Order: sequence, then structure tokens, then C-alpha cells
Amino acid sequence: MDPKVLLCQFDNLEFYSYMILSAKLIEKGVKHNVEIIEDDVFFLNKLSGVYDDYKIIGFYTCNTDYIRIMSLIDKIKKLFSDRVVILGGPHPTINYEKINFDLVDFICVGDGEFHFGEWVKSGNYMEKRNYYNIVCDLSEPFEAEFAQDLNKSPLPNRDIYYSKYPFLRHMGIRRFLLSSGCPFKCTYCYNETFRSKFKDSYSKAVLFKSPAKAVEEIEDTLEKYPAKAVSFSDDNFCINREWLFSFLDLYSERIGKPFHAATTITALTDEVIEKLSQSNLKTIRIAMETTNSRIRNEILHRPKYTNEQFSKTVAKIRKKKIKVIILNMFCLPTQTLRDCVDIFNFAIDYNLIMCTTILVPYKGTAMYDYCLKNDLLIDPSGREGDLNSSWTSLKGVEMERMVTMQNYTFILNFTRFMVPVIRFMSKFTWFRVLSFKLISPVNVIGMNFYAWTGLLSFKKLFELGIKTFRIYKRKK
Repeated sequence: MDPKVLLCQFDNLEFYSYMILSAKLIEKGVKHNVEIIEDDVFFLNKLSGVYDDYKIIGFYTCNTDYIRIMSLIDKIKKLFSDRVVILGGPHPTINYEKINFDLVDFICVGDGEFHFGEWVKSGNYMEKRNYYNIVCDLSEPFEAEFAQDLNKSPLPNRDIYYSKYPFLRHMGIRRFLLSSGCPFKCTYCYNETFRSKFKDSYSKAVLFKSPAKAVEEIEDTLEKYPAKAVSFSDDNFCINREWLFSFLDLYSERIGKPFHAATTITALTDEVIEKLSQSNLKTIRIAMETTNSRIRNEILHRPKYTNEQFSKTVAKIRKKKIKVIILNMFCLPTQTLRDCVDIFNFAIDYNLIMCTTILVPYKGTAMYDYCLKNDLLIDPSGREGDLNSSWTSLKGVEMERMVTMQNYTFILNFTRFMVPVIRFMSKFTWFRVLSFKLISPVNVIGMNFYAWTGLLSFKKLFELGIKTFRIYKRKK
């Protein structure tokens, strides 16, 4: 009997990599399922019940999930020694030398769509030897593999989620990923590490699906799973002007629904803004990260732009009745409370919705190396932070106070007089603890509410808030 595969995750959203894997597994005739884990004990019980015959268990693994996943794998191996566990995703790809192979059977280095289905179907999972980029022994040869032509990837199988999770099926918005890679060298991101570590196999350019292929996927998805709006998850949606204009022409002609996208400020020329507006863009997400240009240029290595350039560009966008969401990080190396105050004042001055996170220096990135070299990390070998759980990885009371200010983004984004109040109150340990326990989950919900208002109904926003709170509660 062919083995069954269980693809596991913690977050309540569709993983594009799983939907691609699912399409490939269907091609090979491999039975599989996806499981969003909300409770470890309940999940372990399902492994001896409905998932009793699922012999291969996979986890998409980011740095922030690794410790949590390894703890769960430890329990799985103690209870079900016959299960084969494989990790994929950015963490095992970048940090394959540090994976605990006493618990993990295999890792996938690079993209899983090339060989995973055949590895399962042919029974290679039963043999403790490397199979292309599916690795169990670092002393033996293997090769990382990454997609070089997105047009060759199959259409993602969304039914793996929508047939099982009504919340995702009835969300009212469909997410798409039309590109891969990034030309920039931001120190906190994986992309530069991918380029330097896998010089011969990782594309240096941003790869896009052809406009025709992209629109075909959107049409196919909306025909099967109707939605009121579309969201593009690409970080650099506007970076290739020729591709963008060709895609938007087709999108306007054949789809026409309101959409949400993200890009860098440097890509937003007057012509691009006009084209986006004509094509029914309703919300755009732009990463500023900090108003401190020294930190932005010298520590984060962001694309070059000034605060004045940023403000003038977003003003032009808002004139087109497009909602602008700016992304900023707190607890950056050398950042001060004054910098945080400036960030809030900037958002208020230009009427911008702001979403904020706490810096997570991922292992394997230049930012982690910088923090390690300068002795900034609270625990260099310990658990990394989490984008939805507000604590700082960097030493210092001022960093703790920045966490508290970040906890109140959903209020400080709109009320200038409260900014100095929260800054003052953050002096007190009791206030920081109280804010972390009670306010930070409300902050995540509040930021999601402001960001998605206009694209999602109140009912969906309420459901999203409840699920976000549950995720936060579990992670704490």
C-alpha cells in the first residue's frame, strides 16, 4: 500500500508551498492531507486515530517555528516511532548544518516540488539515504534546488484547504503568489543568504509567472472558489514595470476585482501609481521599517529612499483613494524610543495605516550575525522571537519599552497625544507586563482590522480576530 502524507502547520492560512506540493502529489497518485495544528495533545491523538495510516509527516519550518516543531516531533517519535518526519522551508534550507537529525529523518533543501512526490511514491522515504535535495546525511552528496521557471509549476491545489477548512473557503478574499526572489539585500531577510549560500542554484533575479499564466490561475481559482477581492502576497509586485503593465492589462480585462498588493516605495512612479489605480487597486502595503535613515541604510541595508520621497509618494497614492499600509519594525539595533515616537508621528502626519512588528534576527541572516558580533542578543542559542508574539531578542530596558510602544500601535497610529503617555508609562515594569499580557493580542487584532477593512466584511474580520487571538494564546 502506498504511504500517505500529512502536511502540518500552525497558522490559519493557505501555504502556497503546500498547495504546489499537493498538486505534485496528486500527479503521482499519493494520498495526502493538511492539518492546521491548534492543540498538540489533540493532534497527537489524531495521529493514532484518523491519521493512523499517515506514515510521512511534513512540517514547513521557519526559524520562529523550529523549536516548537522540534518539541512536537520529539513527542511524535516517542509515541509513533514508525513515522517518517521531514522538514522543509527556509529554516532547514539555510541552517541544514544545525538540524537535529536524531529527531528529524529528512529535510528538503530548497523547493520541494521537484522530487518530493517521486521520493514518496518510489519508497525512497524508507531508505536512510539522500535523494536529490531530500537529505538525511550531510556527509553524503546532495544538491539544493530552487525553481527557475514559475510557469513550469502546476496550478496550486487549493482544495486541500477549502474542502476541509470552511473559514478559509469562505474568507471572501483569495491570496496569490506570482513571483519568487528579491533583488535587495535587507539584512533581516533570507534572500541574501540564499544568494550567497546557493550561488549556482538560487536565481539572482525576481522570477515572475507570465501574465497569461498568472491570470489563468486567478480565473481558475475564482471559478471554483468565488471571492470579492484578490490579494497578492508578492513582496515586489511592482518591481518589473514591463511585467506589471502587461499583467494589469490582462487582469483588468478578465478579472477586474478589487485587489491588495505590496511593493517597495522606489517602484512607485507616477505612471505605476496611475496604472494601479486604473486596475482597481484598493490597498497597498509598503515597508518603510523605520524613519531613521541611518538605521535603514547602514544596518538594514534597505533600498535607498528618503523620508521626504516616501511621504510625497504615499500622498500621491492616497489622492487616488488607495489605502496605504506602511510596515515598521521596532527593537532594531541602535534604535531609540525617540525613533519609535518619530515613526508614529510620521504615520499620523500622513494619515497612514501602520502595521508593526518586533525585529526577529533569524539565524542564518546577516542581521543575526550583526547582533551576535555586537553582543546584542539576550540568548544567542535560545528560542527566537515570533512575529505575532511581542518580545524582543535584543538586550536592554529600552528595547523592552519599545515592545510596549509596539503593543499599542492600533491606538498610537491615530492618537498623537497618547504617544508620549505610553512612552512614559513604559518606564514601569508592571505596565510593560500588563501590556504584554492583555494589550498585545488586541494590538494584532486591531492592526488586522484596520489593514483589511474595505476588503473583508465585518463578520470575516471578527472571525479573523478570534482566530488570531487563539494563535497568540497558544504561542504564549
